[in-house]
Amino acid sequence: MSFDQAHEAFIQSHLKQRTGERRGRLERGHRDAEKLFCGNVWWPLIGHYENLHPEYEVLDWRGLSYFCDFAWLTPSVKLIIEIKGFGPHVRDMDRQKYCNELNRETFLTAMGFQVVSFAYDDVAHRPEL
Repeated sequence: MSFDQAHEAFIQSHLKQRTGERRGRLERGHRDAEKLFCGNVWWPLIGHYENLHPEYEVLDWRGLSYFCDFAWLTPSVKLIIEIKGFGPHVRDMDRQKYCNELNRETFLTAMGFQVVSFAYDDVAHRPEL
């Protein structure tokens, strides 16, 4: 199966399992950066999408949703994967957004997740890193 076929089946499988905002978030949130990650990093490295969840929802201590780009969940691994573009995650960030980003990662770590962030530029141009 080609990457494009596998990726389409992966996304369609998750869309079928979701409703409401969880479905909408996947439809709106899985875009260029996430597809590039799937094609340039995940697919060549792993070769399948088993246990990978796009736009994964985690509820915070207030009951508010965080949507992570991906979660890879196995019996022994709870990994959150984020693809961060320079614009929204550096250039356009103010002090409050910066604090919120760090608090989000700290919360996810406290919930037992390992958090790995990839720069969009590396995913797009240097995925071998």
